[in-house]
This record gives sequence, structure tokens and C-alpha cells, in this order.
Amino acid sequence: MGRISGLSHVGVFVKDLESMTQFYCDTLGLTVSHRNEDRMVFLTADIEREDHEIVLVRGRDGDAKIIQQLSFRVGSVEDVRAFYKTFKDMGVTIQQTVSHGAGVSCYFYDPEDNRLEVFADIPVEGRRGYSGPIDLEKSSKELVAQVIAG
Repeated sequence: MGRISGLSHVGVFVKDLESMTQFYCDTLGLTVSHRNEDRMVFLTADIEREDHEIVLVRGRDGDAKIIQQLSFRVGSVEDVRAFYKTFKDMGVTIQQTVSHGAGVSCYFYDPEDNRLEVFADIPVEGRRGYSGPIDLEKSSKELVAQVIAG
């Protein structure tokens, strides 16, 4: 049997292709790698490394919820804090800010109420660190110390 080496991309049905494309590009910094007529937009975080990680596809019916969440790994706690500030400044609905014991996360919603997450790992040796709500207004140093302390 073959072996899966990782996740390649996710396709999401959307109602308003243009507003969703604008959100993912302007809010998350993704880039349109290409389009397929007026029906699909292919988005990437790094055009030199990956053709696309997300495909937005016109054709979502009604209020159907089609995904539980899309999660985006970022390089540092400071990056999570920067996104959190951007979301607040842009009026993006933030669901929660938490630690799952080995990182820092900010959950938020796109314009069609899909739940998204940006997160950064924090290496915690031998056990899980603090799990629960966090305040992303704190400094990165304070947040890392809180998670590691448990």
C-alpha cells in the first residue's frame, strides 16, 4: 500500500467568489495563483513553493456548513498576535483565542461563516502545557511562558 505524505489542498464551495477571494487575500495574505473561468480561484501562501493550498469554488447552496474548520500554521506566536490585531482592525469576527497545550491559536470566521484558525506551535517538553483561554493582548514572551508553565 502507498503512504500519504501530507495534505495538498482543500476545496471550499462558496456563495460569493469575489468577496471570499478578497477576504482570503487581504486578511490572510494569500495570493491568487490562477483562476478557472468564473467558477474557481486557486490560492497559495507561497507561489514559489506551492501552486495552491485552497481552492474556492462557486456553488455553495444556502446556509450549508461544509467544513468544521480550516487551520493555518504560522511561524511564531508573534504572527498569531499580528493576525489577531489585523482581524480586530478589519472587523473580522473572532470566536476564541486559546492554547491547546502545545501552541497558541486564534479562531475566527470568514464572510460566509466558515471557521478558520491561525496557530503557532510552542514546543513543550515531555507533557502538554497550559490548555485554555489566552489573551493575545499579552506579549509573545508572556504567552509562551504561560503555555510552557502549564
